[in-house]
Amino acid sequence: MRDGVYQVHLKSRGLPGFMIGTLCNGRLTGCDQTHHVTGQIRRDGSRFSGRLFMKRHARPAWFHEIANLDDFEVRFSGICGESFGEFDATIVDKPGIPVLATFQWVCDL
Repeated sequence: MRDGVYQVHLKSRGLPGFMIGTLCNGRLTGCDQTHHVTGQIRRDGSRFSGRLFMKRHARPAWFHEIANLDDFEVRFSGICGESFGEFDATIVDKPGIPVLATFQWVCDL
């Protein structure tokens, strides 16, 4: 993975999600339709792991959420190339909800 802007597609039990985020020196920031995202990532070759912290900014009536929590932590690990990858995530407060995410680099910061 390289620093820059990424698009992230999420899926959990048939519910899709989409997030835009940035990676800079191991720090993640971004947002989706309902939450601001901050976090950290550690990379070891083509494997990586990290934590995200989600804080609600909106609650659109039409949107179906994967976790439906205001503030929560997500732990993830996966595999990546230079500009793309995939990870499995666990919502700490709702560990029974599996989340699969794929991401792709969009541009430099």
